[in-house]
Amino acid sequence: RRNLAGIPSTQVVLYEHIFRVVILLPFLPKFIKEYKQLKKKDWLTITAIAVFSGALGTTFYTAALSQVNSISYSVVVLLQQVRPIFAIALATLVLKEKINKKYITFAILALVSAYFLSFPDFRPNFIGGSAELKASLLALAAAAMWGSTVVLSKMLLSKLSYLAAVTLRFIIVIPVAYILTLIMGHNYPLSSISAQQWQNLLYLALVTGVFGFIAYYKGLKHTEVKIATFSEFAWPASAAFIGFFWLGDRLTVIQIIAAMVLVSDILVMSLLPKDK
Repeated sequence: RRNLAGIPSTQVVLYEHIFRVVILLPFLPKFIKEYKQLKKKDWLTITAIAVFSGALGTTFYTAALSQVNSISYSVVVLLQQVRPIFAIALATLVLKEKINKKYITFAILALVSAYFLSFPDFRPNFIGGSAELKASLLALAAAAMWGSTVVLSKMLLSKLSYLAAVTLRFIIVIPVAYILTLIMGHNYPLSSISAQQWQNLLYLALVTGVFGFIAYYKGLKHTEVKIATFSEFAWPASAAFIGFFWLGDRLTVIQIIAAMVLVSDILVMSLLPKDK
C-alpha cells in the first residue's frame, strides 16, 4: 500500500474495492436471497460499516502510509494496536458485553504509549501544520474507524453468512469511495498508474482484501468482539517486523519502549477476566 503513495488515497480505496467486487461477482447471485431478508436496520448497519470502516478507515490508513517522509511504516501499523479500545467501548454500549474495570486503566496506558510512539520527542510540532502530527492523527483515525465498526460487523454477521457480508460490504464501499473522491477533488489519471502499481492494487484486493476479510469475518462470526479485536494485534505486530527488516524502518529508543508497552498492554487486556 505504501508503494501507492503517489495515488490519492480515496482513489486507491476505490480501485481496490472495484477489483474485490469483480473477484467476488460470480458468487453474488447466491447471496440475493439473503440480502432480500435484510431489514432497514440491517441496511443501515452495513452502510455504516462501508462508510466508516471500508471507505474512511481505509482512506485514513492509506493517507497515513503516504506520508513516507513524516512517519515510519512501523509507527503507522503499531498505532493500530489501539483499535481494541474503540471496539470494546462500543461493544459495551451496544452489545452489552461485560468489561473489567481495569480496562479503563489499561486503555489510558495504551493511549499514552501510542502518544510516545507517535511523538518520541514528547510533543508534536503544531507549527505550520506538522506532517508528523497529520500522519499520526490519520493513523489513529483509521484505528478508531476500524475498531468501532467491529461491533457493527458482529451484528451484521448474525443476519448474513460471512461471504455474503464481505461481498455486500465491498459493493457499498465503491459508491462511498467515489463520492469521497469527488469531494476531495482527486482526479489522478489512470494512465499515470504504472503496471507495478496496478499489480500492487490487485494484490491488495485479493490477498489483504478478499482472502483477508473472508478469514476475518468467518472468525468474527463465531467469536466475541473482545477476543476478535485482541486477536488482530498479530497484524500490526507482524507488519512492524516487516517495516524493520524489509523497509529499513528504525525506531528511536523511546518509540521501541512505547511499542513494547503498547503491545504488552494490549496482551494483558486480552487476558483480563470478563467480569466487572
